[in-house]
Amino acid sequence: MESIRTQQLNFKIGSKTILNNIDLHVPDKSIYGYLGRNGAGKSTTIKLLLGLLRDEADAIFIQGQSLKDYRSDIYANVGNLIEAPCYYTKLTVFENLKYLDIIHKKGDKRIDAVLEMVDLGREKKKKASTLSMGMKQRLGIAMAIFHDPQLLILDEPLNGLDPQGIVEMRNLFRLLNEQGKTIFLSSHILSELEKIATHIGIIEGGKMIFQGTKNELLREVEREALLRTSDATRAATVLNNAKFSVLRTDGQTVVVKIADDNQFDQLIKCLVQQNIEIYGLESHSADLEQIFINLISRSND
Repeated sequence: MESIRTQQLNFKIGSKTILNNIDLHVPDKSIYGYLGRNGAGKSTTIKLLLGLLRDEADAIFIQGQSLKDYRSDIYANVGNLIEAPCYYTKLTVFENLKYLDIIHKKGDKRIDAVLEMVDLGREKKKKASTLSMGMKQRLGIAMAIFHDPQLLILDEPLNGLDPQGIVEMRNLFRLLNEQGKTIFLSSHILSELEKIATHIGIIEGGKMIFQGTKNELLREVEREALLRTSDATRAATVLNNAKFSVLRTDGQTVVVKIADDNQFDQLIKCLVQQNIEIYGLESHSADLEQIFINLISRSND
């Protein structure tokens, strides 16, 4: 089952196309990272999912239901944080959630539990206006998860958090996901998405240029092995003869493209069998940030 599905989702402002046939497929119980440059269409997508912009074509389906037909039922089970948290500045942290409890009727124990989850338990008596930017972001997340929704839609939820706060939010998202919740989030902190996302969607110029699991995305990237040997020229010749793809070489190093760990092992065996001494060995592939840059560049060629 898919928690979010869109079918050729389009959106225009005047004659300008913002989204062009976006087909989102967000699996149930996934952590889906939605990536794109500023102006690519991320926030517009999220606003359409949350009904802040109107989809006239009935192209959005959340938890199997048409957003156009079942808006109230759907949003009863969705939590969100978009752009900046909304709260009552003159109320305390606790009172902000107490106000929500008028609607959701979860009780004070739920308020305390949620505040502990986002590490605001010690700040519960503080006025919201006195909180730091990071604490305000935590309050926004607390308000998003208070009614225990099955789907969370979060736009830049890590904004304003210090490194420790980012780690704590990462752990919270993992915990919520382990509890069976689907998390759809955009973030410009790609290193964090690389750590927590199970699925990735990349949008550029209003079009989807990649969608799939994180592992599928990483498999698209060339992996390289760098070897330091006593005779790089001979090593390159041996590897070329063995049908390996040698990318470059100099007097001491050889760089070879490899597909997987098995091919990496075969490369080592090949050199050892030819009595070529190996002084150093490194294997690496691009991180999510470099993959993102490469895909954007490729889509614009």
